[in-house]
Amino acid sequence: MSTPLLPGVNLTCLPSNAKRSRLSLSLLRPLSRGEASLSAALPHVLCRGTASRPDMTALSARLDELYGAQLEPAVRKKGEVQCVGLLADFVDGAFLPGGPDQLAAAAALLGEALLAPAGGGDGFVPAYVVTERDNLADRIAAAKNDPRAYAEQRLLALMCAGEAYGTDRLGNETSARAVTPDALWAHYRHVLASSRIEAVYVGPRGPEAVTARLREALSGLPRTAPFDDVGTAVRSSAGAIRRFAESMAVSQGKLVLGMRLGVSTPHQDYPAALLAAELFGGGASSKLFSHVRERLRLCYYASAWLEGHKGLLLVSSGVDEGNRRDAEAEILAQWDALGQGDFTETELTAARLSLTDMLRATADRPHRLEDYYLGLSAAGLSFPPDELAERLGSVAPERVAETARGGVWDGVYFLGGEREATL
Repeated sequence: MSTPLLPGVNLTCLPSNAKRSRLSLSLLRPLSRGEASLSAALPHVLCRGTASRPDMTALSARLDELYGAQLEPAVRKKGEVQCVGLLADFVDGAFLPGGPDQLAAAAALLGEALLAPAGGGDGFVPAYVVTERDNLADRIAAAKNDPRAYAEQRLLALMCAGEAYGTDRLGNETSARAVTPDALWAHYRHVLASSRIEAVYVGPRGPEAVTARLREALSGLPRTAPFDDVGTAVRSSAGAIRRFAESMAVSQGKLVLGMRLGVSTPHQDYPAALLAAELFGGGASSKLFSHVRERLRLCYYASAWLEGHKGLLLVSSGVDEGNRRDAEAEILAQWDALGQGDFTETELTAARLSLTDMLRATADRPHRLEDYYLGLSAAGLSFPPDELAERLGSVAPERVAETARGGVWDGVYFLGGEREATL
């Protein structure tokens, strides 16, 4: 489904009858502490203006001319690949009077934003860089305002401290505040020349039309070879469980557990791993919900999900300090039970249905479909949601249990109040 567009540029075209189409350009970078904040700041600066529309007022006027089109920066993390770029959302011309070529206009605007930013070609507008640098640092600092998400992020950073995955998609506050106009411009020139680019289109136009519009829009793209390699290293082993604790003014403790499942998206047992995660902590019929939360009342919430790019399984829960040890023990026990095949055919069917419904919803929503295929592209894969749903339907219960038994718990993190956060 992905086809070469230009050197180092691939295009994925996905049919959709939705009124609004989606077109994205993502530059794939190896995730690293040294450049994460530079890469994260870049698309926000690019969205401040272009050579012909040098400020946000002029840029907004052009988007209004395109019947309310949207141009947005995007910074995503797919395993150990940082995907930075631009997203255009627009109404296709087939739904508008006179049938204007909205695709060509959107592609041209994306191309100009990427290749001809405001500043005259010798550098970014310094004020734009300073503003977006400060905004980035503020977003990073504001992560603590959501204790649940912050606790999950902290466990992953601590558990994967020696790996690229331990780097946040935005970098850290110190590196963000160190971004300068000159440094960002030099990084931009390097990224533009050496990054693999994934273009994803979701809409009613055929591949030929999209290819022609994007080739024209990106004709000035400077390319050098070889392109920077991207990929994710998957570990399946771990030593003894490492425990981390931090304190913060929270009304409810946050207990997060991380496992090296070792099964990533390309693995043949990926569908079995998805089912194991769903049975364990995916919904109201899962073990975490029905046993740890409802039956034993050890958590305010408890859920689990698979990070398919890195082959990790994460459990997130809200607990009182007095229940913390019991909650951890029961979470571990319920995973062990899953590995022993302690689940019914009814529960497995419910897990299949839940995941299938999620995949169906992905296929029906352009923004989710675009993100789904970008994630696959970062792993060098391409298969439609319905193919994954079909694979889920053929997984035997024994494969689910065996996949669960292969997991190794690696880290436990607790975020509590000043007197609670102790190991």
